[in-house]
Amino acid sequence: MSLEFNQRLNEINEPIKTIYFGGGSPGILTPKELEMLLKEPLRIAGNQLVELTLEANPEDVTQANLTAWKTLGINRISLGIQSVNKDILRWMNRNHTVEQSISALKLLEAYDFSLSIDLIYGVPNQEVSDVLKVIELLDLFHIEHLSAYALTKEPNTALDRWIQQGKTAEIDDEMQIKHYYTIQHELKVRNFTQYEVSNYAKNGQVAKHNTNYWEGKPYIGIGPGAHSFDGVSTRRWNVSNNQRYIKQQEWFELETLSENNIWNECWLTGLRTVNGVSLDKLQSLGGISSKEEEELKKLMVEGFLRLENNQYKLTDSGFLSADRLASELFRI
Repeated sequence: MSLEFNQRLNEINEPIKTIYFGGGSPGILTPKELEMLLKEPLRIAGNQLVELTLEANPEDVTQANLTAWKTLGINRISLGIQSVNKDILRWMNRNHTVEQSISALKLLEAYDFSLSIDLIYGVPNQEVSDVLKVIELLDLFHIEHLSAYALTKEPNTALDRWIQQGKTAEIDDEMQIKHYYTIQHELKVRNFTQYEVSNYAKNGQVAKHNTNYWEGKPYIGIGPGAHSFDGVSTRRWNVSNNQRYIKQQEWFELETLSENNIWNECWLTGLRTVNGVSLDKLQSLGGISSKEEEELKKLMVEGFLRLENNQYKLTDSGFLSADRLASELFRI
């Protein structure tokens, strides 16, 4: 990874303001390994860096690791709680226990990290009370960011096979919707703002790095399976195969986005956020056709979309179907 970073220094045309160390389980790395991987990016970033996030699992959180992470300059932790129901954790094949999650949060209280936790909802046989128990952690600990992800069934995954084989129940869409609205309501009364479909923040503690993705800003992804975007029209993704990545054999692909691709991504990412899609942005991409204008009016009449301060934004009910609604505005 350090080799790739050094090879791609010429792609860095702006100050590095955020670093996100995620994907897999980076929290299992030793402090020395983390230091080795972060040394050069941190040197290049210098005092321009405002956010350095590390993804960690509850079992990674120890006094020694927290001290080392703080020393390295990590200032934000994204902790993979997911659930505080032992049966659901076992079903999701998570390594940590409920007790480890609580212990990790107690340890983190002594450190000045910006802290985010995540939960998974819409799991077969998951009750609303299970979701509420994760949200109640916000009342017990100093947590100012929460990511809530709906369980989805992707083709050829273990979940897909289990459902086909009758080993687990189908995802209950009605229950998933109930979970979603429960989360929305409970976060709102706790003064969290839903700034993106799956993300809620209190006191302005939004994920600055991830916000760059939704705003179409350039970013460089380093490591197996990492994605990059130049902020204009070129995407790159590295292979996930570790051996091919290490040997640098056909280890990445480039894609130049067409005008239609750029238009579609504008809607797909923009509508996921509270800021929506601006008329100025659409105008810069060629403007809205009469047919598209009719589709926009239809979505507003149906209560999914609103036009506010020259920004097309989803309503609360629209957020629930953000990707589907965006696809209705795609150019093929």
